[in-house]
Amino acid sequence: MKIKVFFLLIIIFCLYGYSFSQTAELEEISRNIRNEEAELLKLQSEKQTISKQIAVVSSKISNFRMLISRLNKERLRCESNIADIRKNIKIISKEIESNKKDIAKSNMYVVDNMGYSDIKIITTTQKVEETVKLLEILGKAGINLEKKVEKLNKDIVSLNQLKQEEEARVYELQALEESRKKALVQLNAEQKRYNSMITMIKHDEAGRKEYIELLKFQRSELDEQLRLWAEKEANSQPSSLRSNDATIPNRVRTFGEDKPIEQSMADNSPFGKLVKKLPMPVEGKVIENYGEHIVEDAGVKIMHKGIKISPSSTTTAKSVAGGRVVFADNVKNFNNLVIIDHGSSYYTVYGNLDTLHVSSGKKVSQGDVLGDIIVDKEVENPYLYFELRKKDMALNPALWFKKG
Repeated sequence: MKIKVFFLLIIIFCLYGYSFSQTAELEEISRNIRNEEAELLKLQSEKQTISKQIAVVSSKISNFRMLISRLNKERLRCESNIADIRKNIKIISKEIESNKKDIAKSNMYVVDNMGYSDIKIITTTQKVEETVKLLEILGKAGINLEKKVEKLNKDIVSLNQLKQEEEARVYELQALEESRKKALVQLNAEQKRYNSMITMIKHDEAGRKEYIELLKFQRSELDEQLRLWAEKEANSQPSSLRSNDATIPNRVRTFGEDKPIEQSMADNSPFGKLVKKLPMPVEGKVIENYGEHIVEDAGVKIMHKGIKISPSSTTTAKSVAGGRVVFADNVKNFNNLVIIDHGSSYYTVYGNLDTLHVSSGKKVSQGDVLGDIIVDKEVENPYLYFELRKKDMALNPALWFKKG
């Protein structure tokens, strides 16, 4: 009797050790979830900060473009003024030349030959009084023309000065416009850099959300394992050691938050059109299917959100479609894990990889190698874990793979 009690205590101790190990692992997963959620909050805060910076830069870009437009209009107006001034200078210069010729003509006085033997005499009268009066008129006309020419010369000087001022203004406007254009180039580059940062943060955010979901999946799995352990422990104890009020529900429980989805959930997006056209991520045999699986001994249903594929020849896992890697790192119980965003809220997940050939942020095409599947001599069936998701819903990959 004492020997039986001793062995029973050993069994209970082993079960307790198992429970302690599972509980420690559960605490570690919970801690990882908290850490990832904290990092996710940091990313979201950083995204908000960068979004504000983008708004400020966008406002500056808009203001600089308006300023450049105004400077350009002002420069064009000054250049038009310069063209008008040059045109007026040309007109006035012609008028000056014409007046100079008139002055030369007015200096042809009608006088007698006393001392002016070489001057031509033009007169229509023989009376001296009328000739003198004519000379006076011609003299006054010559003086008026000279005054007019003097005024026109002053106008040309003023116009030339105004032209120089307008040309200086044009040069200043060109320099301002050039400096603003350079600043605009820098602002556009800064905006592009911020947009790239936002894009990377969004991809990192999506990857961390997927990782958090996987961690929560693991936590719920461990919760269920602990519950099953408690039930088995209760069943394994003799009736004398059981609590009198302990009751075990005699019903099937479902493990996992998701329910099987019987439809492909395809749409008209590029990836959605690949339904029944996707290649297998690795050639081999599916050893664990998608959907609910009843564990007879434990009396529970376990929801498998993905499938397990045992490779038949090559052990390299390949992308089933083009997309961007949003997560590539080691995850406990999934080993190395890769998550690919295919757009339109479609994701594929590749787990149990030994080595990774891609990193987060990398673009991949259909057929690109993502990593090598773990092949351990102690494991009878090496496998690739594969999931297909739309948003937060796990889909049945069998509805998407092409036949043959």
